[in-house]
Amino acid sequence: MVLSGRHPSSGHEIFSPEAHLQPGGIANFTSTAVALGARTGLAAVIGDGAASRLTLDMLEKDRIDTSRMVHVSGWDVPVTSAFTYNGDRALVTGGMPTPLDVHTSLQVEAVGAVALHLQLADIPWLPETTARVFGDVGWDDSGRWDRAVLRHLEHCEGFLPNLDEAQAYTRTDTPLAAARALSELVPIVVVTCGEAGAIAIDSRTSTEVSVPALHLGPVDPTGAGDTFGAAFILALTAGWGLRDAVEFGTLTATARAAGVNGPLTPPTETQLATIAWQHNLHITGRFSTRFKHPVPLAHPHPPLPSIEQ
Repeated sequence: MVLSGRHPSSGHEIFSPEAHLQPGGIANFTSTAVALGARTGLAAVIGDGAASRLTLDMLEKDRIDTSRMVHVSGWDVPVTSAFTYNGDRALVTGGMPTPLDVHTSLQVEAVGAVALHLQLADIPWLPETTARVFGDVGWDDSGRWDRAVLRHLEHCEGFLPNLDEAQAYTRTDTPLAAARALSELVPIVVVTCGEAGAIAIDSRTSTEVSVPALHLGPVDPTGAGDTFGAAFILALTAGWGLRDAVEFGTLTATARAAGVNGPLTPPTETQLATIAWQHNLHITGRFSTRFKHPVPLAHPHPPLPSIEQ
């Protein structure tokens, strides 16, 4: 991860005053869930190279259960450089594709909720699981945005794409139109819209909500969407209503993007409670009145494993 206020021109080199190393992708879900008090595991393919060993070490230091990881010899996890400037980020990833499908050997048992990175290939365990499954997708570098990926939504409770992903898969030109199209495929859909907040629909109750994002200062949006997803899922599985869950997700993502707890670090519940009180958010009452000991969000509930191919 490299932070910079501007991007280099051709043939130029720019030195950034800050550089940070962090497991990314679905690991952003797990680190946020742990920070908010959930017992969390990660199921993904991991190699035996230097990047894989470092990733495992960092995950375990964050108290993330790695027992479901599938180990592959002779391969290493890809490495991504994220360049942030002008309130946005650009990503460059180097490495080889995952050599096998983790879903063919995955067992999902005794879990409360699953954050799942959807893929074109079949996901054998998905139709059989009793867990609450919330899907997300990644950027399609091919530009095809194959709607066959969306067939998995039949077995999901929620879908959490960002604005670009939602509009690309639905061939629509507004986030609301995309959300409404996706709501025909899955009970709950949330489209995250960056600095504009998020739009959510629960088709079971015909509920639509739009929640703006807070402005807390300079923004590094890397990992903010995953942070939103973890916070939203935890709030929803804790019994919060749709609007409150979206507001909590937006608050958590914004606080991370603003570096409230340090660069690339999820905020704590105490920090979130304080910000909610300062900005008079609707969810302020979800936290204790003294703000030193927020009402536990996740401890009474089953673990939230995050699962990725």
